[in-house]
Amino acid sequence: MATKPIDRLLFAQGGDCFFCKQPLAKAEASLEHLVAQTHGGKDNDENLVVCCKTLNTLLGRMSLKEKLEVILKQRGKFHCPAKTAAPENLPTKTVPTKPVSPQPKPGTPLAIVVDNLKKRGSSLPTSVDKLLNTIKTTLEHQKLDASLAEKLLVQLRSNKWISVTADRVSYSLPGGKAIVQTNTSQ
Repeated sequence: MATKPIDRLLFAQGGDCFFCKQPLAKAEASLEHLVAQTHGGKDNDENLVVCCKTLNTLLGRMSLKEKLEVILKQRGKFHCPAKTAAPENLPTKTVPTKPVSPQPKPGTPLAIVVDNLKKRGSSLPTSVDKLLNTIKTTLEHQKLDASLAEKLLVQLRSNKWISVTADRVSYSLPGGKAIVQTNTSQ
């Protein structure tokens, strides 16, 4: 049984309106053609998004240029013209709160290692072995005891600045963005 486009796109969008990113009840959802069918737009997923019926009516048969103009005039956060639905009609969405991660004390071996990892940007070690080697090398360059590497690895994990899944390391360094390693080369 084929999935309906509205169900498929609503799922792909995480249950949110494409434009305002607010939770969208299926009863209020409608398909919006980015390039209107009257302007030659196709009826496929690349040209379709899910938004509220009010916004769909507003954008209606506008050209793509006109739709972009409406969006750009919002100057940042998109303000949906739809009246907000009653809270009981909206799908509930649990948003995990990110705990404030402590900063390492400046000048400590942990701070030196964290700073080194931050400088690497997206070129971070992808495996635990490579990370341990990077920590040891960083400590040696700073004339510190490389045997601290294992202890620092434990501290990185306990502070939730790294997580390890099947020997693949993901990073969420303090003061930085979360970086999930996706390559599988070792």
